[in-house]
Amino acid sequence: MIEVSVVICALNEERRIGRQLAALDAQIDAPPFEVIVVDNGSTDGTVATVQEWIRSSPHVAVGVRVVDASSAPGIPAARNAGARAADGRVLAYCDADDEVQPGWVAAIAHGVKGTSLAGGRLIAFEPDGTCRGDLFSGPVTTSYLPHIGGANFALERKTYFEVGGFDESLPRYGFDDVDFSWRMQEAGHQIVYLPDAVVHFSLSGARASVRKRFQLGKGRVLMAKRFPRYDPADYTLRSTARDVGRTGSRLLRTLIMQRRLDTRLASQAVSAVGRAVGAVVYRDGALPPRRLLDTRSEPK
Repeated sequence: MIEVSVVICALNEERRIGRQLAALDAQIDAPPFEVIVVDNGSTDGTVATVQEWIRSSPHVAVGVRVVDASSAPGIPAARNAGARAADGRVLAYCDADDEVQPGWVAAIAHGVKGTSLAGGRLIAFEPDGTCRGDLFSGPVTTSYLPHIGGANFALERKTYFEVGGFDESLPRYGFDDVDFSWRMQEAGHQIVYLPDAVVHFSLSGARASVRKRFQLGKGRVLMAKRFPRYDPADYTLRSTARDVGRTGSRLLRTLIMQRRLDTRLASQAVSAVGRAVGAVVYRDGALPPRRLLDTRSEPK
């Protein structure tokens, strides 16, 4: 009987996913677990890389396979596809570009009890390998409810389906883990921290960070409208356009005066543009309905 289903969502991770797969082959004291790689529409050799790993020498995992989730782009849909394909008691999520540590699966299997949502420790590393220390060492506090980071979390599969899984109406990236954590707590479930479930987290390069900042800005508008206790701001087209103008002007002045790009201001400007787009997409009367899993879709 499979105890843990490890779900890895991947999009164009040909060059990096091998490290994560090797880390899963290095697990110690782990109960029976399977590895499910969810391909979210890769156009590189991600699938071929995973299939070659599957064909390689025997693995610690009792089962490994690839799930095609190319028809519904985005992290929420990919995570739901992995859950539907899973057979384990526990669903454990990690990212393709990170590296779980040798006792990760064992820590999750022992730590996930009842209906709680569990999160492990994230230690951040720059692309050049420089360690930046703990990125996540406990639930993240917000103005509403705490949340668990999506790069290292786990819960019982039954509970996952009971709360509807991840909301596929959210943007392709950003706030999916926050939304899930909050819905779990609103449904009466607790969140817990597993310090022994350690993942080495890969910080994004500059280009990826720009895309993520934009998506986070856009997603914040939707989150503010759905959870006003988190952010009561009224993100209108006028207010967000004004914010884009202010941040853009500051960025331009700094660039002219210092003759270098201020990455902090650039990040703020990209987020402001994302919020402006969100104000258009999620204007009053245009909020998308939630798209959650039907509890009847849980595998038996």
